[in-house]
Amino acid sequence: MITSAHFGRNDKVDMYIQIITTIIVLFLISRVGTRFKKKEINFKEAVAWGVLWFAVGIVVLYPNLADDIASRVGLQTATGIDLVVYIAVGVVFYLVFRILVRIERIERDITKVIRHVALKDEDDK
Repeated sequence: MITSAHFGRNDKVDMYIQIITTIIVLFLISRVGTRFKKKEINFKEAVAWGVLWFAVGIVVLYPNLADDIASRVGLQTATGIDLVVYIAVGVVFYLVFRILVRIERIERDITKVIRHVALKDEDDK
């Protein structure tokens, strides 16, 4: 657990932050399940998001675990939260890449549909 010496807070505030964050993480995991059931995301996406939110929950409940992992990875001067930020930035870059690829595909599909409709309209005249 984060001690009050880290941020000038007391243990009670840290506990409230952990409780609120855990509730938010559980809500987000339930949203992933709901979106999967509605077929708004596929199984692979549901697992990826579920693992991500589960990992966030673990780091919230056991912040020292992130510190241990950071030192094992080789971030000797970094804290666990640094590792979490590094991973988050990497995930964000990957997601932006996926969004851009998806947008490009959608634009190509729209262009094909518009061409098809335009050619069909020409044939009808």
